[in-house]
Amino acid sequence: MEEDLEQLRKEREEKLRLIAEKRRQVEELKRRRAERTEQQRQAASGAAAGGQTTQRRGSTELGRSVDSLVAEILGNESVAAAATKISPEGPLRELADKKSGITGNKRGAERTLNFSQEFAVASVLVEPQEANVYDRAVQTEVLPEPETQKGKETKDGEKPAGKSGGKNLIALLAERRHQPEKRQVRDGTRDGQDGASKQRASVVQEPPKEMTAEEKERVLKQPEFSTFFDRTTKMVERVIGQQNWDMLADFGSGGGAGEDDAEDKELMKYVCDFTDERWARSRAITDVQFSPHAPEWFLASYQQRENPALSDPDGCMLVWNLTMQGRPEAKFTCQSAVLTATFHHFDKALFFGGTYAGGVVLWDARAKAGPVLRTPLSGKGHAHPVQAMQQVGTQNATNLVTASNDGRLCVWSLAMLSLPQETVELKNDSKSRRDLAVTCLCFPENETNTLYVGAEDGSVCQVHIHGSRVGVTELYDGHEGPVAGLDMHPHHDEASMHGMDTSVELALTCSFDWSVKLWMVKQQQPSPILSLDIFEDYVYDVSWHPAHPAVFSSVDGEGHVDLWNLNANLEAPVMRCEHPAQRRLALNRVHWSKDGSRLATGDSEGTLSVYTVDRTISQPRNDVFQTFQERVRQLQPIVSRGLRDGGGYLESRYAPPSRNGY
Repeated sequence: MEEDLEQLRKEREEKLRLIAEKRRQVEELKRRRAERTEQQRQAASGAAAGGQTTQRRGSTELGRSVDSLVAEILGNESVAAAATKISPEGPLRELADKKSGITGNKRGAERTLNFSQEFAVASVLVEPQEANVYDRAVQTEVLPEPETQKGKETKDGEKPAGKSGGKNLIALLAERRHQPEKRQVRDGTRDGQDGASKQRASVVQEPPKEMTAEEKERVLKQPEFSTFFDRTTKMVERVIGQQNWDMLADFGSGGGAGEDDAEDKELMKYVCDFTDERWARSRAITDVQFSPHAPEWFLASYQQRENPALSDPDGCMLVWNLTMQGRPEAKFTCQSAVLTATFHHFDKALFFGGTYAGGVVLWDARAKAGPVLRTPLSGKGHAHPVQAMQQVGTQNATNLVTASNDGRLCVWSLAMLSLPQETVELKNDSKSRRDLAVTCLCFPENETNTLYVGAEDGSVCQVHIHGSRVGVTELYDGHEGPVAGLDMHPHHDEASMHGMDTSVELALTCSFDWSVKLWMVKQQQPSPILSLDIFEDYVYDVSWHPAHPAVFSSVDGEGHVDLWNLNANLEAPVMRCEHPAQRRLALNRVHWSKDGSRLATGDSEGTLSVYTVDRTISQPRNDVFQTFQERVRQLQPIVSRGLRDGGGYLESRYAPPSRNGY
């Protein structure tokens, strides 16, 4: 309300100013008229009576002209209306009339407002909205019209009914599909569309500019771009590599063949190598393991390089993917040479490693390349090189068991690596209670308390972590050199399903004495039941096949990968493979994939080689379990020559087992 009053007050002042100006003009006109009247009176003083009438008519016309001039000045208002608004009460009266809503003439005077309207026409181009139209020709695969129907006419010379110009409806729709797209627009927008198309055609699209060398280098150094580029290129390499592995997966014949035909087939085949110039070249591989989570993942741990550069780490662990041959999936470093490594069984992003300095490290694929946790060098942990480790237990109760070559066995909680939960000192009682220099260890399947270790003195020992007897409880002596590899038979569950005796534990060992030996460890027989002595160099590792009960593999210092099948031959391997390049480098480790279709080996120069096996090995028949049980039952303990010459006591003690067992 106050704003309206202020606006009206301003309008009143403006109007008063205009009225004062008009009043001045009116006074000026009155003065001129008075002067003119006086001049006319003086000129007509001597005129006659007829002249008086003419003077009166001229005065009337002059008065009318003056009134019309005043009305024009006042905006086509009458003189009476102007007189009314000149008064001081005029604006207040106008405000009162506006409030009360009174319309019409007031006191015979009303102000008329004249408004002028201007129109500006602007042309706006609106393109028609394109709509996708689908017909049967889009969704139907059109077949060409048979030649017999082309040009066919009726007897009357007319074309057959249902045809349009000799073509059926589908053919017409096909032609319509291949014709240029026709747009239907309104008549009012056709010209505008033509103009827009011409305008778009006139615009020349500039080609993309190539980045300079400085700009490329700046982009490549950005961490975000490096992470994105590494992730996307790995995805492309996985897809391409997976196709190659699918082609090579089944190189042999079908799995229906029997054991008798195994000698006539290529049971094992070399596939490819995995190495990295930056991380793996000239580093000896110390451990190889396939992942329990993904069948295409496997890791390898590496020792220190012979001639390292200043930027080279002392040790590293690489995670490889079978579908990516050119580079590793993940890279992890360590300040000491890594002697053994393993996957976390229940978390695919975690990895464990044992180092030459005596520490146990934990790597996380979601973090940096270095270890996220490491065990301290304390009196309760390891102070010597950690040679072997294995994770045991279930997801809710799992532990990591490690052993060093000073005879110390440690049990670690994965949630806390600062101190071991338990520490066991291993002693060799038969040799003046010397420390047992452990080189390898292995737990039987589904076992957490009893394990078996191999030592540098050639002995194989049974060890208990808990219970009344802790430490070395049994000693198996048969090797003449350090035990390099040890693996327990993994087929307890399959054996029970096929009706086999599961009370017998079989262990495979290999040694620097150029031999592989098979043991019955649960029957407390300190001598092996089978010895394979065909090798001509150190045997560095052995590994049971995860699916076939009678198959295992071994690697030696001459670069041989031997495939053994005890059901087929107890004296020689059924297949021996060498690297195609004939490098004859020592192979340090061997490990099978979880499904048993692939085999990975690591040599002394940092190269991983992958082999595949035939379906008769990776997918065995059910009768191979019974055959293997019969084979093992026929084996007898081997007594050393010195013990046999000492008398018949040992021969009677280590007699062959009964026919009821193995």
